[in-house]
Amino acid sequence: MSKLSRTKNRFSYQFLLVIFGSLLLSSCSSIKYNYGLIDNHLNIIKNAQPIDAILKDKTTNQELKTKLRLVNKIKEFAYSELHFRKTKSYSTYSDILRKAVVWNVVAVKENSFELKEWCYIFIGCFNYRGFYKKKEAEEYAKDLIEFEDLEVAILPVPAYSTLGWSDLFGGDPVLNTFIWTDEIDLVRLLIHEMTHQQVFVKNDTLFNESFASFVEDTGSLQWIKKNGDSNDLVLYEEKKRQRDSVGKLLRSSKETLENLFNQNLKKKEAALLKEKIFQKLRTSLIELNDGREVSEEYNDWVFRINSAWLAAFSLYDRYKPFFKYVFINSNSDWITFYEEVRRLKKIKKGERAKIIEKFLKLQ
Repeated sequence: MSKLSRTKNRFSYQFLLVIFGSLLLSSCSSIKYNYGLIDNHLNIIKNAQPIDAILKDKTTNQELKTKLRLVNKIKEFAYSELHFRKTKSYSTYSDILRKAVVWNVVAVKENSFELKEWCYIFIGCFNYRGFYKKKEAEEYAKDLIEFEDLEVAILPVPAYSTLGWSDLFGGDPVLNTFIWTDEIDLVRLLIHEMTHQQVFVKNDTLFNESFASFVEDTGSLQWIKKNGDSNDLVLYEEKKRQRDSVGKLLRSSKETLENLFNQNLKKKEAALLKEKIFQKLRTSLIELNDGREVSEEYNDWVFRINSAWLAAFSLYDRYKPFFKYVFINSNSDWITFYEEVRRLKKIKKGERAKIIEKFLKLQ
């Protein structure tokens, strides 16, 4: 899996909450969109098969069986070692015959990193709008550019979580869109998705995603130490160095662009300087590979990276140092940590953000 995939993979987690609340929207123009969300999700659930039955089926591909057994092992690890509450999620499997389950559109205003929000009755606001068909995502993104003058990015998503809402239908299924990744990345993805079912804060994507990303990082290392060998740990550390290197470049470029946006330069001058910053970032991302072969997906991402994508990356990254601090102050005890996170959940969003930003400024 490419260096960017973990960030892209994560743009998912509340997508199905939108489905359950979407029909409550009052706009008639949303009816077709909302119906499509529900219909597509129900089709995925309908076609999913119990993992236990697949494992007992003698005709099942052995490679698939190996992967599904690994999923079961990861779930048990999350329940016993990370103290996740048990749900029905990831107890079924569905092959949806495509590489992504949804495509998410994210958008920012020109020379800004403030992500556009889409709000839904009861379930709150989210920093993306998801589509089961790539063409529909592209058409919607085109409209945002043409009619709202926004900068957009389209992010392919391999997995999503309904935060437990789908338990009535058998839970969120394991999908072909992510099961064929390597062990370390599968562990990371499942831990991240399952974390969203532990604590979820309405209307605060930044808090939710940074929280899940921290648990993903810490939990996956714990998995390797418990279940892996020295070679697995070496591979894990190498992947971590790659992710950290990419993250450092993205954070640095975002900070440089923020300084540029605050200078009130003429539009043409600002646009030229902005493009220079992105060209430097693209060159640096390519050089990071140091001659190693990379996927077509990675090269495409490097070519297309923009302000909307950087803003999306920040959702999963910005608050991680704060959650690390909370975890250490909880004596690295998961139960105590979750209690502290739930305490933070009760604080109003603005006040909670002030507390976290104050901490980050002191680092």
